[in-house]
Amino acid sequence: MNLYTIKGRIKHALYRLFRPALMDVNTRLERLEQLVSAGGSDIGSASQAKQGVTSIWRGGIDGKAIWPNGQEDCESTIKYRNELSYWVEVVKTPEKVKGFPGPFEETYGGWQRDRIKELQVFMGLDEKAFKAWTRKSSAVEIGAGPYPSISEARWLRAVAVDPIADGYTAEGLLPKAAKQVTYIASPGEAINLPSGFADIVVIENCLDHVADPAAVVAEIHRLLAPGGVMWLLVDLMDYSDEMHPNPFNKDRLDELLNRGGFDAVKDRVSDHKSHPQAYGEYRGLLRKRSAKGKGGVEVVTKVREVAEAAL
Repeated sequence: MNLYTIKGRIKHALYRLFRPALMDVNTRLERLEQLVSAGGSDIGSASQAKQGVTSIWRGGIDGKAIWPNGQEDCESTIKYRNELSYWVEVVKTPEKVKGFPGPFEETYGGWQRDRIKELQVFMGLDEKAFKAWTRKSSAVEIGAGPYPSISEARWLRAVAVDPIADGYTAEGLLPKAAKQVTYIASPGEAINLPSGFADIVVIENCLDHVADPAAVVAEIHRLLAPGGVMWLLVDLMDYSDEMHPNPFNKDRLDELLNRGGFDAVKDRVSDHKSHPQAYGEYRGLLRKRSAKGKGGVEVVTKVREVAEAAL
């Protein structure tokens, strides 16, 4: 364990002990004022508690990860800088990235459009009905990166959540398609949005990256309105490293989702993968389980009814 890691963990422990007031919560909430309806002020208490022990990135490539008390989280600085450096290279010099076939916006945008198209198919909607549904729905994407898939549809409200969001802006990485999306610099474990804010939460190639997957799934459950759905994509593997501290095989993933209050409406496992150590990929449309335990088919029927009413 290096000196930065030791110092970072000592700061983490001290901060958890003293829990100073959060200085930047009001500022971030003010930025969301136009997004949140007058009655939507129920920020989850569990999320507020966790906000005191999480850090986010501030600045460009030479920035740092900062605790809410203003001190540096040295361990996360290294991790976040590595991730931001990767995105800077992919966006600005994609020809240097192995396996990246073309210009960033053209290539990555194509992949994201394919993902939105797959969502439409999983929901069983034609293009017109799907567009009608998205225009009346609020979407949140966790671990969105500089090019959220929600950029490729038109939503009532669209929010991208990422702990290094500030770095994407500072380095000029966001594509034109993301102009309609509001970014929040936040970890997925603690998001400053009201409970029931979203009709859909998207989380793609992210769940194995986070520090606490169970907390992220709990946040997704909190954020979703009744009848809301999660659109999940995750590599299946047993390999772990700094960027993938919590890998999933299918059994571990099923257990996490079931305990988190989600049922599959439709899902698949394929041999496609993003990480070279993965053996497959899970894609799922999952419903937030209600107290009555309604089935996935009823969720899709409700979505269709909303879409048809908007036509």
